[in-house]
Amino acid sequence: MNNRDMMSKHQGKAAGVVKALLWIYSTCVFLLLLYMTYQSLRPRSDILGKTFAAPEKLSLGNYIRLLTEEHFFRYFGNSLVILVFSLALLVFLSSLTAYGIARYQFKGRRFCRVFFLIGMMFPAQLGVIPIFQIMKTLGLINSPLSVILVSSANISMPVFMLTNFFEKLPNEIYEAAVIDGAGEWTAFRKVMFPMASPVVFTVCITASVQIWNQFFLPLVFLQRDEMKTIPQMVTKYTSNIMNTVDLAAAASTLATIPILLLFIIFSNRILDGVMSGGVKG
Repeated sequence: MNNRDMMSKHQGKAAGVVKALLWIYSTCVFLLLLYMTYQSLRPRSDILGKTFAAPEKLSLGNYIRLLTEEHFFRYFGNSLVILVFSLALLVFLSSLTAYGIARYQFKGRRFCRVFFLIGMMFPAQLGVIPIFQIMKTLGLINSPLSVILVSSANISMPVFMLTNFFEKLPNEIYEAAVIDGAGEWTAFRKVMFPMASPVVFTVCITASVQIWNQFFLPLVFLQRDEMKTIPQMVTKYTSNIMNTVDLAAAASTLATIPILLLFIIFSNRILDGVMSGGVKG
């Protein structure tokens, strides 16, 4: 057996181990979600007193209470506004930045790439004090715009993926667009950017998880109750878990459903985007 065959055999074994671990992890997560959903259909007395007993009854009472009495749609609307506008601004900034780094030769180009790679190691929490002072000076405390601006600035990973993709595009595509009369902006908007749609789609889905689930930034910048988001709603019930365990389970289930559906529906496109933008050709 030559070295190439041995290497292929080892890679096959490693891939099998990784696949098995991913299946185990996915099964555990699925069972936890199923258990959480099951508990959300039970009254608080049964959850606390008969946790592992067979249910006497299952009902949607906890969900009805959340939707009618606990202002769920207000929290959901706040999270949705932040998510949509953060994604739009993040895609706009990261795609333009990545296109410039990938397609143009300029002094400091390599530094820019390293800068964004380093940026993936530092969360926004490290600079929360000066960021808070800036938002306070701008009068954006208790405004969704503060969370949107900070969330959309997290472009390190999108820039990395899009830069790799734009670098792989042949120059002939751009030259053909220029010959047809397209200017720089038109060539990017109508030709280059649409071709990056698989990577952009993956960026949107992965960033959606972070933006939807983020707790720290809304906690700092959105202090009025009517401005709070879904994660803060969940925390309201989990902070006093013994008295609100039924609502905590229902709220956690409702908070998980939107992102879970996105991953289930668009899982294939996410893989395509990762393969297109994650590795240089």
